[in-house]
Amino acid sequence: MCEIKTEFRIVMLLVVTVFLSIVSAHAGGNLDPAFGDQGRVVTDFGIDDDEALALAVQPDGKILLAGFSTNSVLKDVAVARYQPDGKLDTSFHSTGYTTFNPGDGNAMAQAIVVQEDGKIVIAGTADNGANEASSAVFLVRLTDSGSLDTSFGTSGRLVLPLDGKSGNAHDLQIAPDGDIVVAGTAGGSTGLQAMIARVDPSGKLDTAFGTDGFVLIDREYETAAHSLVVQSDTSILLAGYSKPEGVAGPSLFRLKADGAIDESFGTDGEVRITDMEGEAIIYDMAAQDDGRLVVVGTYDNGEYREVIMGRFLTSGQIDTSFGTAGMVRSDLGYDSVGYGVAVQKDGAILVTGYTETVKGKDFILLRYGAENTADEASTTGATGTATETAGTTTDSDAAASPSNTAVGNQAATAVEEGASSETGDGISPETAVDEAIATYIADTVSLYDDAGRALAVLPDGKVLAAGYSSNGDDNDFVLLQYSAVAMSALAESTALTAGGVSSTYYHIATTPITNIGRNSAISGGEIVQIAGGSASTIPTVTERGVCYGTARHPVYRPAETTDTTDTTDDSTDSILPPVTKENSFNYKTVLYGQTSDGSGVGTFGSNIVEITPNTRYYVRAYAVLSDETVIYGNELSFETSDACFIATAAYGSVLDAHVVVLRNFRDRYLRGNGLGQALIDRYYQFSPMIAEVIEGNDVLKQVVRVCLWPWVAFSYLMLEFAIWVKITLMLLAALIGGVAVYSLKSNVKPRNIT
Repeated sequence: MCEIKTEFRIVMLLVVTVFLSIVSAHAGGNLDPAFGDQGRVVTDFGIDDDEALALAVQPDGKILLAGFSTNSVLKDVAVARYQPDGKLDTSFHSTGYTTFNPGDGNAMAQAIVVQEDGKIVIAGTADNGANEASSAVFLVRLTDSGSLDTSFGTSGRLVLPLDGKSGNAHDLQIAPDGDIVVAGTAGGSTGLQAMIARVDPSGKLDTAFGTDGFVLIDREYETAAHSLVVQSDTSILLAGYSKPEGVAGPSLFRLKADGAIDESFGTDGEVRITDMEGEAIIYDMAAQDDGRLVVVGTYDNGEYREVIMGRFLTSGQIDTSFGTAGMVRSDLGYDSVGYGVAVQKDGAILVTGYTETVKGKDFILLRYGAENTADEASTTGATGTATETAGTTTDSDAAASPSNTAVGNQAATAVEEGASSETGDGISPETAVDEAIATYIADTVSLYDDAGRALAVLPDGKVLAAGYSSNGDDNDFVLLQYSAVAMSALAESTALTAGGVSSTYYHIATTPITNIGRNSAISGGEIVQIAGGSASTIPTVTERGVCYGTARHPVYRPAETTDTTDTTDDSTDSILPPVTKENSFNYKTVLYGQTSDGSGVGTFGSNIVEITPNTRYYVRAYAVLSDETVIYGNELSFETSDACFIATAAYGSVLDAHVVVLRNFRDRYLRGNGLGQALIDRYYQFSPMIAEVIEGNDVLKQVVRVCLWPWVAFSYLMLEFAIWVKITLMLLAALIGGVAVYSLKSNVKPRNIT
């Protein structure tokens, strides 16, 4: 009986441990654990795909999402409203969400705004059901309670008459005078044209604007408007693309208050980055406090798409102080798109979208560091001699900011003084883009495809991102809230794309980290001489490379003092073999190291190898001068890929779906509590040695897969099911386990001893 009680206690201890793991699930992650379900809210409208395409935050903190819901036959407009804590707001249409259709075919909401009186305006696209290629732009206004506002248009709806042209809505804003401005595209057999319409608060077209309330950017080539900003003087900026040579390139257009093209803006009202080698499209635009405009989109590099950003002055000039000649490219290594952009109070720029790896799409949040002037270069680590650096610090308190709001049109403000007089027309790709990557978070919301479409920055520094998440059968609305702590940490490790450190003689910058693997990565640097003088007075660069380590501010170690045997954690030396190849399962903790990549000025690459999986490293370029001075570039950081040794060895890839399930369970349920972290530490101590044996034996791989299957199933259950289902099944499992133990003990006959 005593043995039975002991085994019951063990079973119940396991149940309690998992229960506590559920409650404390990954509380230290990027997402705000007090929001929704550990920072995530997933809303399923029906039996087929639901996707959120637009986001708005009301003055009272309530959150609106709009997009579409598929009823297995057609797409309907879908709208949901949430309380500030992520719960559905039941005062909105009694359930917190609603669907409707302004016509007889497919319909979707693509933009949403809140008027000063609390009414909600939605812009979208609908077809007639018979011909999806023929679509119309519509506006709908809802009351605060989620009902159609019958005082707007016709019974709450307005379908824009486009004279037989097919139209698509992309963005929506409220002008300072209360008018509603909607932008998108309209076109027919001759191709698409950027379209903009102005509607008064009653839902009638403003006939004083353009031609009967409409303006088409009617050029000899295709144009499109994906985002708009209404300036304080009621002039309107549009961002999208144009195709004068048949290849889409980023474009901005400006219209006057009456809808006339502003000929003083760029060339014939258009500013365009031309001659780019691949197609580039702007999807969103946001205004900074100083009036400058940041845009985000995508650039096709010939192999896959990259996130692309740019910044423009309110006069239409490209801001050459931003990135390289006003443009920044972020190559994440896979097909990636930036859909939404917002600006924090400190000037940092946030972008959401997705990056698509071999396992599918992942939700991303990128942060581009706040701009620094030449006198403020110390925030990137500069000092008088650049012999040491300091980390970037950022105020995480951000002002409430939608992605684009009304801004001043000050063509001759101080911020534009000294800017290039170029209009942006004809800027070549060599001077217009910078091959750089921002610090970013890639969140696997589910085990399948996830993508971000819209952003909002909250007053307390938290950040909302909306989009969709797949459960394997269909897509659902998803809303994430990133914690202020996560945003602050992201700020500390932001890679400043135009960064670097200047010393007396040289400017040195660290190349962004790419090709990150389990125990390797690629970086490098660029060294430029900035001081004039004779060769005899300027020390030369005798050695260069990157230094890296698990602690901030890694330093160069002269060869005679560098002991490579000290770069690992001695506590594991007696167990594990040395790292010899990329696919090794070695888990030595490499504490620091450096590369040596030649001498002299110029650009160089650095291969960082034989480092530890699942570990964050800090990197900065270094240069040793002939006078024995060591100078350093700006500090970047990266985290090596995960190990999951035994499962990875059994399934053959760290990206296998089974391995992903186990890794997600570990991150969400074990890292957040002491017992779970202790189990992880013990596992990492012994599993690499076992994984090496499994990796070389095909039969053993199959055996291990069978043994892992129950753990994979259990992990999937914990990750994908509601909390009450998890608790119920855990208690049921404990009961069955207890009964089984009791039954086993009762059926064991005592041996007769004679």
